[in-house]
Amino acid sequence: MTIWHPFRSARTVLAIAVVLGGMTIAATPAAASTAPGITCGPKSTTNNPAPGIGNQASFPVGNGGTVTLVQESNTTLRVTDAHAKSGWKVNVATSQTSTHPHVGFQRIGMPTDQERFWAHMNTQGTPGTVLTVVIESCA
Repeated sequence: MTIWHPFRSARTVLAIAVVLGGMTIAATPAAASTAPGITCGPKSTTNNPAPGIGNQASFPVGNGGTVTLVQESNTTLRVTDAHAKSGWKVNVATSQTSTHPHVGFQRIGMPTDQERFWAHMNTQGTPGTVLTVVIESCA
C-alpha cells in the first residue's frame, strides 16, 4: 500500500500542472482587441441635450461614419443605426439597451485606423437630461 502513495502524489502534481498550464493558455487572448502598434489620440468628450425618452439623436464619429441612438430611459440608450462611410466598416459592440453603448469603426485594409464611440446619460442633477458622447481616433 505504501507504493501507491507516491503514485497518487505524482498524479496530483500532474493534474495541478495541467490545470495551471491550461489556465495560462486560456488567459492569453487569442486575438488582441486592438492591432499591434495602434496609437490613439485623446478622447473628445461632448455634452449634448438628451433627445428625450423614445426619441433619437445622431452623432458623426470622425471619419468613420455616424451613430444614431434612442433614449430608452433616464439612464439607458440603444444604438438604432450605425452607418459606416465608404471604405470603412462598423462594429456595434453594444447592440442591446445599455448605460454605455459602444460602436467602433475601422478603415478597410488598415486595422490601426479606427474611430471609437461611447455614450452615456447623466445621473447627477436631473437624470436623463444630458447625453455625453466620447469619441477617440486611432491610427
